[in-house]
Amino acid sequence: MASTRPMTLESAKQLLDGFVQGVVSALGFQRVERLIYTRPVNEAAALFSFPCRLDPRGPGCFGCNVGLRFLSLEPFLQGEAKPIVPTVMTPLHLLRENKRFAEWQFHTRDDLEQLRDTVTRELTDIALPFVEKHSRLAEIRRKVESTTPADWFGLGPEGRLTVLAAIQFVQGDKPNALKTLDDALLERKGALPAKRLPIEAVRKRLAAAA
Repeated sequence: MASTRPMTLESAKQLLDGFVQGVVSALGFQRVERLIYTRPVNEAAALFSFPCRLDPRGPGCFGCNVGLRFLSLEPFLQGEAKPIVPTVMTPLHLLRENKRFAEWQFHTRDDLEQLRDTVTRELTDIALPFVEKHSRLAEIRRKVESTTPADWFGLGPEGRLTVLAAIQFVQGDKPNALKTLDDALLERKGALPAKRLPIEAVRKRLAAAA
């Protein structure tokens, strides 16, 4: 039964955080900050985040983003370390067979408890296998080297190339790492700054570390 007191976004996030922490701690995850949880897996840190919003009709709604953060890449991809920002990420619904967007809804703590088995099952059966499969640099490299945009974890053309170059660099292929970015900049000669600046920033960091 829905609460008679209208829920605010803040109260929804508080309720959800307490609920999710119980679910993911059973899977070995620790809380980084509200609604973001992490666990080391192979060469990466897995990140589960749970975006929450308040529906105009009243219920709280939430989903899950499944990410992987590779500490070895982050000095080159980010100017400033941000431990809660994944290197690659995908919404959980895109890992489902039907790929249909859907959110879980709740009004009360009891509503969340009724979702416990469903959420646990989806994290265990869908999110964790994705994390295990993609928690090594070799697999991420294989994906971002693909010519199929659907393989790029939603990074976009520029993000995909910066991640690829960073992987090449940390795997010891420094000349090709710089060439990847130089070729990308040549292709984008005269393009808008948004297409060039992220690539230039990563190239500068790689060159300084070479």
